[in-house]
Amino acid sequence: MKMAEKAKASDLVVGNDAVRHVVDTPFGELALWVKPLSWIERQNALTRFVTIKPNSDGDMAPSIDFGGFWEFVYSTCINRTDPDLTNTQLMNLKPEVGEAIQSLLPSFESLMQGLAGGATGPLV
Repeated sequence: MKMAEKAKASDLVVGNDAVRHVVDTPFGELALWVKPLSWIERQNALTRFVTIKPNSDGDMAPSIDFGGFWEFVYSTCINRTDPDLTNTQLMNLKPEVGEAIQSLLPSFESLMQGLAGGATGPLV
């Protein structure tokens, strides 16, 4: 019988190293250093932008703040940019620039799929 290989700690945790990406915007290139969300950060994100409250029929329904979602993802996943943008500037990007960046970041759908895939959390 073959013994399972023991995991290394570095294989189990999200590293602090962000990956450099370059996106083309209508205004020129923008470099971003992006780190993945940890499991806890994904759970924490849900408490920030999803609330469950009664709808007009009295049934409990989720209310999703997509602006809050992207604010959380931008501030958590983007470590730095070139040209250097402040957090305030990141929150005030032109729509064309935000659209160019969003493909590099976790999407709302990927976050929800992670919960639906047998995970436990506040919405499961």
